[in-house]
Parts: sequence; structure tokens; C-alpha cells
Amino acid sequence: MFKFLFNKRKENDAPSPFLKVDLHSHLLPCIDDGAKNDDETLTLIRGLQSLGYQKCITTPHIYSGIHNNTREKIAASLESVRTLLQHHQISFTIDAAAEYFFDEIFFRLINQDSLLTFGNKYVLFELPFTNKPPMLDDIVFKINLAGYHPVLAHPERYSFFHDKKMNEYEKLKNAGVFFQMNMMSLTGHYGEPAKHAAHALISKGMIDMAGTDLHRPKQLQVIAAAQRTKEYSLLVNSGRLLNETL
Repeated sequence: MFKFLFNKRKENDAPSPFLKVDLHSHLLPCIDDGAKNDDETLTLIRGLQSLGYQKCITTPHIYSGIHNNTREKIAASLESVRTLLQHHQISFTIDAAAEYFFDEIFFRLINQDSLLTFGNKYVLFELPFTNKPPMLDDIVFKINLAGYHPVLAHPERYSFFHDKKMNEYEKLKNAGVFFQMNMMSLTGHYGEPAKHAAHALISKGMIDMAGTDLHRPKQLQVIAAAQRTKEYSLLVNSGRLLNETL
């Protein structure tokens, strides 16, 4: 089924090694805007395997009023998927955390010390794409103060951070924020500005984690294309990525 992924690798001198651990995806069925059912979950996981992945930390949205997920709902869905994999005899490790939207629910969970984490108490969160939230600096401080390590999802996609001097990115890094890049950004999937920002962040050594942000089967081919880029090779071989420690 995924022969096209392997064929394109062989034809294009793909970089080695490939990442074995994915951070940031939407594989749990019927829980957010990712996998629509069990069959699609299986298709996405088999696709990740064909791209060299052996483990993923899937991160369903927690976004008040849109994706009202809870710790309990995510845990139940994760166990259901693990059972599904066993039933189909698929050897693949899957854990779950969350992708928190920068909203009141997120702020409340920080205060309650009740965030879903992965690895070394990392917490994945995303920002609105329209403008930089005025409370960003304060919330980052609170996350660190609570003993978590904030991880900003796809920093390359926020146009309000784009400037040649990368001042806003530097400010966040100095505040203790880890950066998780979406691999599909390397192909221009989210537009040229995001692609250029991803390249710049890689060249500056500012990317700490890489993720697929996989939602749909058709995106597997985009991720395969990203694996064949020079920037992906530079990133994976830089020794900076924390994926394999998660």
C-alpha cells in the first residue's frame, strides 16, 4: 500500500538515519480533526512505519469549544488504539500527550498542575495564527515555574514571528521554550513563508524536536518528500533533536 514511499526514497538519495520517534500527530480516532475512524488510524500508523518510525507520541487537540478533550478521554482512546494494534498484530509503540491551544483551559490546567506531558515533563502548545497573544511571556514563565518544559508547536508557521533578525524566536528560546518544527513545512506545504522560517530556524540550530503533525493519509507523501530535503538531512544529522530521547 505504501510502496510509493519506498520507491521515491530509492530514487532520491534519501538522508540517513531517519527519525524513529515522532512527536506531534493526530492519530486517535474521532477525537479531534485527525483520524476519522479506526481504519484511518491503522492507515496512518502503517504509513508512519513505512517512513521509518517505530514510536509516536500522538497529541490530540485540547481546544475549548472546538476539541473539548480531557485527560480521561485521551487515555481511553489511547488504550483503544493499543488494543487495535494488538488485534492487527502491528508492532508499534504509541503514547499520547496533547496539543494545547493557548486559551483559558490551558491556563487553568497550568495552575492546577494537571497538564499532559511527554518525555522530561514537556508540554506541547500552539498559538493562534492571527497575532501574538499579549500574555505569551507571562504564561511561558508560569509553565516553567510549575516545573514543566514548554514546547511550541510549529513555530515556523506563526507569521508574526517572521523577521530577518529572528528577535522574537531568540526571545522565546531565552525564556526556555523548546521548538517543535513540522516536517511538512520543509516542502512548502504551509506556504513559502513557513518554509523559509523553518530553513532559518534549522540553520540557527533552534529546532529541538521534529514532528509530522499527521492528520490525513494523503499527508504521508508530503512527509516522505520532506525526508528527502537537504534541510531534513541537516536537521537529523545535527545531533540537536530530542526525538530519540522521548
